[in-house]
Amino acid sequence: MPIGKLLRKFTPPAVLAMSANAIFNICEIFILGKGVGLDALAALACTFPVIILISAFAALINTGTAAKIAVLYAENNQKQALKVFGNSFVVMTTMGTLLTVVLEIFLEDILRLCGASDVTLPYALEYMRIMLISTIILFSMQGMGRILHIQGNPKKQMMQQLLGITCNVIMSFIFVFVLKWGMRGAALASIICESVSWLLYLKIFSNHNAFVHFTKGGFRIDSGLVKEILSIGLSPFSINACGCVVALMINLSLIQVAGEHGDLYLGSYAIVQRITQVLISLVSGLALALQIITSINVVRQNYIRVRSVLMYTIFHAFVIMSIGYGFVVVFTRELMAFFTNDEQMIEIGVKALVIGLCTFPFVASQMVAVSFFQTLRRPHASMMISLTRQLLFLIPMLIILPHLIGVTGVWWSMALADVASVTITWIMLYTETKKLSL
Repeated sequence: MPIGKLLRKFTPPAVLAMSANAIFNICEIFILGKGVGLDALAALACTFPVIILISAFAALINTGTAAKIAVLYAENNQKQALKVFGNSFVVMTTMGTLLTVVLEIFLEDILRLCGASDVTLPYALEYMRIMLISTIILFSMQGMGRILHIQGNPKKQMMQQLLGITCNVIMSFIFVFVLKWGMRGAALASIICESVSWLLYLKIFSNHNAFVHFTKGGFRIDSGLVKEILSIGLSPFSINACGCVVALMINLSLIQVAGEHGDLYLGSYAIVQRITQVLISLVSGLALALQIITSINVVRQNYIRVRSVLMYTIFHAFVIMSIGYGFVVVFTRELMAFFTNDEQMIEIGVKALVIGLCTFPFVASQMVAVSFFQTLRRPHASMMISLTRQLLFLIPMLIILPHLIGVTGVWWSMALADVASVTITWIMLYTETKKLSL
């Protein structure tokens, strides 16, 4: 099938699936901002590092599992795929349980470290204590969703996601606006809907006619296989773990520079971060479609087609992100005003969005590159791309710039770090595609 036609087949369901959580997060910010208040938004910003850390451990297992199964699916090696699926399910359940227990024990100290004040801490604790219950569900749902997509059922995955998100938004609205349950209501709505979606996923993967499904033999742990899965997932784990540190650094920088207005800036950043997630999810869906198509062509050693898919995807990612950023710039004030009526918070968000996202059209190629290198089994390359942005460029800038030019330095740190890391990404992509043409 022509590459353009293939991407049109896989991209829309992938984009909807990847953006489902981002769209829900937008709805959640609106519900909490209007239904609970500005302190709830600041509290939510304090939970970001914890949520990113949970995502890091989920990626450690799910990325390696998806990559292995994508190749085995292309090779039609069902026996090994069932083993990979069963082993990963056991590991993610065990790891999710341990992570939940550890985070619950130290939750108050962790949230304090993430910037929670005496005012916002009760909100953050109320929200996270409930959300931690769904850690195991989140781990396995992400993994099963990606496998469902790999098996050629992107529409089924999309419907699963949309059903869960729609249910979540409706229940959050009722719990927060009607029953007045506040942060607790938003968290309860999330775990109820995630539990229902999880049960539906379990039903799908209990079907023995599917290429990947639950089997007793699959649950027998193979230490070598587990080590291989975790080694592939080490790259996205490191990326997300650094993302956790960056989110923490941004919170602390805002609090330190803003002083007594720290909670106001954190609340504004919570809105900005959710809007940013929507733009990122659009390109993430495109990158997921690239992974599916590329993995099959890598197995068949059709490298001309691999290069074509990469170039086609980068071009469309640039176009999508450019349109997205253009929309944000034109309607920045309206976007911020949708979530809050506080004029000062709106002004903070306008500046953050325009400056912080100005490089996003070029960052799109970096997101595609990370997925591309993962598919080529170059985890060190994908890890280097992300870590150079976060460790080598962003964290030092977050330490230096805010002290020189104030809060604006936080937003410029993001943009300048992107410029430097995208340059490195392009050099790495050029080198890799030259090898593929040999």
